[in-house]
Amino acid sequence: MVKLSKEAKERLQQLFKAASLIPLMIYLGLKRDADPGMPEPTVLSLLWG
Repeated sequence: MVKLSKEAKERLQQLFKAASLIPLMIYLGLKRDADPGMPEPTVLSLLWG
Protein backbone atom coordinates (compact mmCIF):
# COMPACT_ATOMS: atom_id res chain seq x y z
CA MET A 1 0.00 0.00 0.00
CA VAL A 2 1.27 3.45 -0.90
CA LYS A 3 1.61 5.90 1.93
CA LEU A 4 0.67 9.46 1.08
CA SER A 5 1.40 12.61 2.97
CA LYS A 6 -1.46 14.56 4.49
CA GLU A 7 -1.05 17.26 1.85
CA ALA A 8 -1.23 14.72 -0.98
CA LYS A 9 -4.40 13.21 0.50
CA GLU A 10 -6.02 16.65 0.71
CA ARG A 11 -5.14 17.39 -2.92
CA LEU A 12 -6.61 14.07 -4.04
CA GLN A 13 -9.80 14.77 -2.11
CA GLN A 14 -10.12 18.17 -3.81
CA LEU A 15 -9.52 16.56 -7.19
CA PHE A 16 -12.23 13.95 -6.63
CA LYS A 17 -14.70 16.60 -5.45
CA ALA A 18 -14.09 18.66 -8.58
CA ALA A 19 -14.27 15.61 -10.84
CA SER A 20 -17.64 14.62 -9.39
CA LEU A 21 -19.13 17.89 -10.70
CA ILE A 22 -18.08 17.31 -14.32
CA PRO A 23 -20.97 14.95 -15.28
CA LEU A 24 -23.48 17.35 -13.75
CA MET A 25 -22.08 20.27 -15.74
CA ILE A 26 -22.15 18.24 -18.96
CA TYR A 27 -25.78 17.23 -18.32
CA LEU A 28 -26.87 20.78 -17.57
CA GLY A 29 -25.07 22.10 -20.64
CA LEU A 30 -26.70 19.56 -22.93
CA LYS A 31 -30.12 20.11 -21.42
CA ARG A 32 -29.95 23.86 -21.73
CA ASP A 33 -28.56 23.96 -25.28
CA ALA A 34 -30.74 21.23 -26.77
CA ASP A 35 -31.83 21.88 -30.35
CA PRO A 36 -35.50 22.82 -30.82
CA GLY A 37 -37.61 19.75 -31.57
CA MET A 38 -35.08 17.34 -30.10
CA PRO A 39 -35.96 15.42 -26.93
CA GLU A 40 -34.22 16.59 -23.79
CA PRO A 41 -31.42 14.30 -22.66
CA THR A 42 -31.90 12.29 -19.50
CA VAL A 43 -29.22 11.10 -17.13
CA LEU A 44 -29.79 7.51 -18.24
CA SER A 45 -29.53 8.37 -21.93
CA LEU A 46 -26.21 10.13 -21.30
CA LEU A 47 -24.85 7.16 -19.37
CA TRP A 48 -26.13 4.66 -21.92
CA GLY A 49 -24.72 6.47 -24.95
